[in-house]
Amino acid sequence: MKKGFTPLEFLKNFIGARKNNQKTLTGFTLIELLVVIAIIGLLATIVMVSLNTARIKARDTKRIADFKQIQLGLEMFYDQVGQYPISGGGATWDDHWTFFSNCLKAGTSCGVTLPAGYTPVMASVPQDPLDNPATQSDSDPTYYTGWEGRDGTNYILRGLLESSSNSALANDADGGWRSAVDGGCNDP
Repeated sequence: MKKGFTPLEFLKNFIGARKNNQKTLTGFTLIELLVVIAIIGLLATIVMVSLNTARIKARDTKRIADFKQIQLGLEMFYDQVGQYPISGGGATWDDHWTFFSNCLKAGTSCGVTLPAGYTPVMASVPQDPLDNPATQSDSDPTYYTGWEGRDGTNYILRGLLESSSNSALANDADGGWRSAVDGGCNDP
């Protein structure tokens, strides 16, 4: 019999030697972990931007619906009283809105004499979704009612939409806070 290795013995020895010399690596490399973290961060950023856009659209939709509800309340007020309220002004825009809201929900601060048996037209008057009801200031968003030059035959409602591409802006009245020429309410 010849001395040496048969092919089968050589293969067994080669595999056994390789197993003994091979290092066993488990886990992920630092590069792999950084790539995964970067991808997760990118996806999270995309989701947050999309959610923020959806929130802006939802708040604008609520503002438009609120104004339609307030317009309906004003028409109901007109049906009972024969004119629109002329609520008094205040030191801030929030104060103006408070007087106006009290008129529609309680029949106070309307600026007109109410008939006997007057029924308040709204149980609660909507507020801007970002308005802080704990403050009476001009620093937080609010709805606005104009009081300049009104005589009970008209009313002015103002609000600020966050999205300049909202289709409601195509049908709104541009102009100003106090007049149609100061540009304070022009579309962005």
